[in-house]
Order: sequence, then C-alpha cells, then structure tokens
Amino acid sequence: MPYRRAWWAVLALAPLVLLAFWPAYFGRLPSAPFAFHAHGMTAVLWLSLVGLQGWSAHRPDRALHRRAGQAVFAAVPLFAGAAVLVLHSMATKFALKSDPFYAALGARLALHDIISTTALVALVCTALARRRQIAVHAACMLSTAILVLPPIIVRLPIPRFFHSGELIALTLALVAAWVEPRGRGPFLVVAGLQVVHILVFETLAASAPWERIVTAFSALPVAPFAAAAGLAALAALIAAWRRVPPRRSPARPPRTTAEPA
Repeated sequence: MPYRRAWWAVLALAPLVLLAFWPAYFGRLPSAPFAFHAHGMTAVLWLSLVGLQGWSAHRPDRALHRRAGQAVFAAVPLFAGAAVLVLHSMATKFALKSDPFYAALGARLALHDIISTTALVALVCTALARRRQIAVHAACMLSTAILVLPPIIVRLPIPRFFHSGELIALTLALVAAWVEPRGRGPFLVVAGLQVVHILVFETLAASAPWERIVTAFSALPVAPFAAAAGLAALAALIAAWRRVPPRRSPARPPRTTAEPA
C-alpha cells in the first residue's frame, strides 16, 4: 500500500493550524462570526478525515476506511458551503474597508479561495472515480491537504516572504510526486495550481473588474450561494462515485439434481 506513513504528515498539520489561526479564530471562539465557525470546523473535519483515511487504509479491517470514505459525501458539501460563507465575509470586509488586511487583499484572497475550493472538490471526485486505483486514489486525498498550506503559512509567526506559502506547497507537492510515481498526477496538479495562484493573484484578482464583482457579491444574500455550492459539490461526488461499476459477485455453478435410477 502506498503512503503508509503519510497520515503522520496530516497529523503534524494540527499544531500549525492551531498556531496560525489562533489570533483570528481559535483564540476568540465565543466572539467569532458564524462564517468563521463554519469554515474552521469543516476544514478541521476535512483534514481529520484525510488523516483517518490514510491511517485506516493500512489496517487489516477496512470497514473503518470504507465508513470514513462515505463521510466525504457530508464533509465536502459542508466544506464547500462554508467556504462560500467565509468568502462573503471577506468580500464584505473588502467592500466596507472594515479590516486593514481584507481591505488590501480581500478581493485577491477571494479568488484564491474559489480556485482552491474548486480544486479540492475536483480532487475528491477524482479520488472517488479512481478508488480502485489505490495509488491515484490515495494521492488525490492526500494532495488536498497541501491545498490548505498557503493560508496556514501566511498566518504563522515566522519569517516569510510574499507567496512563500504557495512556493512551499509547490515544493512539497513536487517531492510527493517524486516519492511515489504511481500517484504523481494529483500532486503535479496541485503543484501547477500554486503557479496559477501566484499568477492570478498578481493579475486578474488585482483587477478593477474583479474588485467590482467582489463588492457586488458582498451586497447579495449569501445563503442561496452557500446552499448551491454544497448541492453542486454533492452532485459532483455522486456522479463520480457512480462512474465505477459495482463489483460483481463470482458466479455460482448451477445446481444439479441427481437423475432417478
């Protein structure tokens, strides 16, 4: 089985997530807005599920792995819907200039999150559609954890430079692709996605038309968009699951009756 110890790497993200998001979220849970609760909890749920999947895949009894796999039909739509909630929150802070960080970068980060969330759903759909190709299936699931690295790194109290999060994620994705050639495709996609993030961040996401779109979105009711994102993710997951035909039970030999003497 590939990636036997990869779940340790996912587990190691836990203290980094806590440290990175302590000032803005974990350190002020009672006063955090609902959008932050939804996004934070669904992101933690997803990373926990990826780690559980990686660990349970190497247990003698695969029942837990199968049950955890079925949980993606709830976890991914919830994550997609929560991502829209926090996207609307960022758009509002950008439009109202109520927070210096989001006033400067809110529109750019919004497009960054849209691309990452879409990529996560696509990777999980690919994991479901290729679930009988073990290396590709596992790589799709594990590569989603790399997608969360840039927002973590940018918030860590460590020396860093602009786009260091994307460049670190790019490096780790390339290393993962090199370590296990059978599953390199998804990691190469995630590596390429970091290049797209950087290019879009400096061009389209910084343009006046995109800023007007983000500002207009902030004035719209968010619930229909969040529900639509969750339902679209669920529909995509179901379609991906159905692409794999069910296993056929081995044919039983026909029963014969003894001829009378």
